[in-house]
Amino acid sequence: TMEFENSKWQIFAEGEASWSGLARDMNTKDKVVIYVASSGTGEIIKLVDQGDAGAQIAQKIPTGGVPSSLAFDEVGAIFVGDIALKCILSHPPEDSEFQVLVSDYEGQQFFGPNSLCFDSNGTLFFTDSGPMGDTSLSNPKGSVFCVSSEDQLLKPLAVNCLAHPSGIAVSPDGSCVYVAETMANRILRFIRRPTGVYMCSVFHTFNGGFGPTSLVCDSKSNLYVCRFDWAKSVTSEREAQTVGKIAVLDEEGSLVSELRTPGPEVTGILLVEENESEFLYITEQSTSMIYRVAVDEI
Repeated sequence: TMEFENSKWQIFAEGEASWSGLARDMNTKDKVVIYVASSGTGEIIKLVDQGDAGAQIAQKIPTGGVPSSLAFDEVGAIFVGDIALKCILSHPPEDSEFQVLVSDYEGQQFFGPNSLCFDSNGTLFFTDSGPMGDTSLSNPKGSVFCVSSEDQLLKPLAVNCLAHPSGIAVSPDGSCVYVAETMANRILRFIRRPTGVYMCSVFHTFNGGFGPTSLVCDSKSNLYVCRFDWAKSVTSEREAQTVGKIAVLDEEGSLVSELRTPGPEVTGILLVEENESEFLYITEQSTSMIYRVAVDEI
């Protein structure tokens, strides 16, 4: 197991404890522009990289609710999972207002979408968990859905059966969808069959910590998994945790390496290619920071 010191991580932005999901606007080529969901302030925050000085807040876009995550489609529209409004919102590049894309399945209102991502065909995948504790081991009612790019229909991958499904990522070839089932401390894999039906099985199970939250897949099908834990100790004997973990799994589901992070409450992760290099960005809630690190340094 490879490990490295926290010093490799740089502070990209100082923010709120409630920052979570991250996304990059791919339409801005000259500078790295990162967007973060700020659930505490009800905004999507646009951060522009200023080089060594870190990032500057360039814009705050209110959603009217509690955004937990966001993603961009290929034309630059923003899609947001909102836990309070219990829906997926969309915001076309030229519009000023968010519209509700989907808010229920067969008449049943969502608990509150947690994370979302697009595949290369433009199909939107998202998890529906509600706030932490709403869908738990004792009440595993979380779901995974997709909105097909062809017909814009909402289709279920798993309905009312998961214990806080959170992070979601699609493999580069689009054949697999990975979901972090936080409360069960495991990663699920949905494989798309030729009929278009998704078959689900357990891909990897973790021991210890609270559970996986955010996921991202790289071009080589490695899966980066944020392993969330609470910074403040429950028992007084134990010191408060100051480091966290990102597990790297290969496409067989084996643990390749484990990366240390500057804090354990990691809720968002993003992989960005900049000038032939890859950088990982994470949001960490106990320090209220966004950090970044060059992948080849780890």
